[in-house]
Amino acid sequence: MIKFDEVEYRGNLTKQIAAINKGYEYAKEITADGYSNIFFVAVGGTMAMMLHFAAIAKQKTKIPVYVEQAAELVVAGNTQLNKDSLVIMGSKSGDTKETVAAAKWCKERGIRIASMVIDKESPLGQLTDYQLPLVVFKGVEYEYLSMFGLFYGLLNCNGDFPEYDQFVEALAKLPDTLVDAQKKFDEPADAIAKKYFNADYMMWIGSGELWGEVYLFSMCILEEMQWIRTTSITSPEFFHGTLELVEKDMPVFLVKSAGVYRTLDERAEKFLKEHTDNLIVIDVMDYMIPGLKPEFAPLVAPIISTAVLNGRLSKHIESYTGHDLDMRRYYRQFEY
Repeated sequence: MIKFDEVEYRGNLTKQIAAINKGYEYAKEITADGYSNIFFVAVGGTMAMMLHFAAIAKQKTKIPVYVEQAAELVVAGNTQLNKDSLVIMGSKSGDTKETVAAAKWCKERGIRIASMVIDKESPLGQLTDYQLPLVVFKGVEYEYLSMFGLFYGLLNCNGDFPEYDQFVEALAKLPDTLVDAQKKFDEPADAIAKKYFNADYMMWIGSGELWGEVYLFSMCILEEMQWIRTTSITSPEFFHGTLELVEKDMPVFLVKSAGVYRTLDERAEKFLKEHTDNLIVIDVMDYMIPGLKPEFAPLVAPIISTAVLNGRLSKHIESYTGHDLDMRRYYRQFEY
C-alpha cells in the first residue's frame, strides 16, 4: 500500500486514544467551574471537522453548541458568546493567523479556551487554558479523537451521555478497524482514482455527522491539495439547486452516514442512480468497528470516512495526478 506504514499508524492511533482521558479530565474541571455554552472556533478543515460535533450535539444535549469561522467571529462577534462560554479551538501548527486572532479576541474578553494543538509554546498554545493533546500533524482521525474526551466528557458530566465509558472502551478496537478499512478500500480507491483523477468537475454529497468530513475532503484535499474542481453539498440541499448540474457522465461521490441522516443520503442515492452513470457510493458502515453499538456508529463515522478518503483515496489520486499533496500555489506561500 502506497504511503502507509501500518506499525507507525497503529502506534499513533493507540497514543491518541490513550490521550482521550486528558480531555475528560478537563471536562470534569470545566463542568465543576460551570459554563453556559460551547463554541467551536477555527477555519478551513479544522472548522469543517468541528461540524461533526455540532451535528451530534443537536441529538444528544440541550447544551447550546455553536460553530464559528474564526475570522468571522472577530469581525462580527456573537451575542451568545460571553465570559461563561467555553471556546474549543484547533490549529495543528498553532499559528493559523485567523485562529490565533480569534483566540486573542476571546482572551481579551476573559473567555476560556480549550485547543487542539501540538506545541503548547505556539501562539495558540500560549493562549490556551486547556491543551488537548494531538499526537501527529497529519491525519484528521487524530483531530477527531483529540476532541472526543472533552466534548463527550462534557456531555457525560451533563447527564447526556451516560454511555461514555462504554464508548471509549469500544474505541480500543479502532486501530484494527482503521487498518482493515484502509486495506479493504485500497484497491477500490486505486480504481476510483485512476478513472476520475483528471475529471473536469466532480460533485461530493454527504449529510449530518459526515457533512463536515465531505466538505473537508472536497475543499482541503481535492481543491487545496490537488487543484481539482469540485462542489460539495448536503444530501437534503442537493435537491434545491445542485441536482440541475447532474449529467450522465458526471462523477458524483456520495458518502453515506451512519445515523438518522442516512435516509437523506438514500434519497439522494436513489435519484443519482437514475441520472448519472458515474455514481460512487462510499458507505462508512462497510468499514465500521465490528460489534459496535448502533448508537455509537455516528460518533465514529467521520473517523472511518477520513481513514478511507484521506488515508487511501487522496494518496491514489496523488499518484495519478503527480501533484504532491503538500504542494500549494498560494496557501501560506506569502502574505495575503
